[in-house]
Amino acid sequence: MCDLSDGTTDLPEVRMRCDGLFLAGLAHRLPDAVDVDGAVAGGRYDPADRRADAYVSVTVAAAEAPPEMAAAAARSALGRARARPSDVALLLHASAWFQGVDYWPAASYVHREVLGDAGRHAPALDVQQMCAGAMGALELAASYLAADASRASALVTTADRFADPGFDRWRGDVRGIVYGDGAAAALIGRTGFARLLSVATVADTALEGMYRGDEPFAPAPGRTVDVRSRRDAFAPVAKRLAGGVAGRTASGLSEAVGRALDEAGLKLGDVARFVFPNVGLHVLRTRYAEPLGLDVERTTWDWGRRTGHVGAADQLTGLTHLVETGEVAPGDRVLLVGIGAGFAWTCAAAEITEIPDWAA
Repeated sequence: MCDLSDGTTDLPEVRMRCDGLFLAGLAHRLPDAVDVDGAVAGGRYDPADRRADAYVSVTVAAAEAPPEMAAAAARSALGRARARPSDVALLLHASAWFQGVDYWPAASYVHREVLGDAGRHAPALDVQQMCAGAMGALELAASYLAADASRASALVTTADRFADPGFDRWRGDVRGIVYGDGAAAALIGRTGFARLLSVATVADTALEGMYRGDEPFAPAPGRTVDVRSRRDAFAPVAKRLAGGVAGRTASGLSEAVGRALDEAGLKLGDVARFVFPNVGLHVLRTRYAEPLGLDVERTTWDWGRRTGHVGAADQLTGLTHLVETGEVAPGDRVLLVGIGAGFAWTCAAAEITEIPDWAA
């Protein structure tokens, strides 16, 4: 079972120690990558940002919509796990941005495409926690399975496409983040190739306004996303926050990582690889790796610099890459670190127990 426990902390926090739950299948669906130098030459990507970020390319979806990519990844994850659609007791679909149609549940599309009538008794739910959405969905899926031993497995999908004119992948967010498109899926079950050891979430909604700024609530969607101006508008509020934005974000990260490790009975040195969001190299070093005392080489940076920040999919695509390429072995522990605007940090620890036959 998964033990849920509350700790005493300044930030709301949920911890889970998971027993008997595994990652049974993993897959991603990534479109072709586009070299970032073309965006620099075209004036869309600042050369100084390019040097600091060290991205090589980003994945760009020309035709497939996010739910279509999610369904493809989900079918692959099910196939790799040798699971039947009827085995899935819950489907959760996470996203950070527009899924292709307004006033419409993308999770239901993925459910119909992947599970169909075999999933008649499996709820299909959309999860909105921005770029921590897939990790939050992983926590919810594990809790759902822990609540009823008759539930065989749960499917988590995530997908996004950051397309013009609504989202400028090169400058829509703060410096240090360039967005790629794609999808990923994970099947959580009672058996698998990686044991789920723990999941921990820390929330700090005092930072919610950082991605809202002073924009009024609109009656309908349609405005271009401009996170930089929103953060500028939030600056006066940030100055009044105890600890400041930098202090609170660093605290949230370290607390979530610490909680996940504690629940798994691990220390940082016990973890072979870390999968962070695919932010630029300077941000990865200064905001993630160095505060935790980590070398970038222990992360999946060499993978992430080729895809860009794929919304909520980075952790699942990164872990899929590690397994597919043989960069992890039985006994290796991996820590997945998710951060989403709002703000929330969700971390999950897993231990590789075997190399699946779909890995290289």
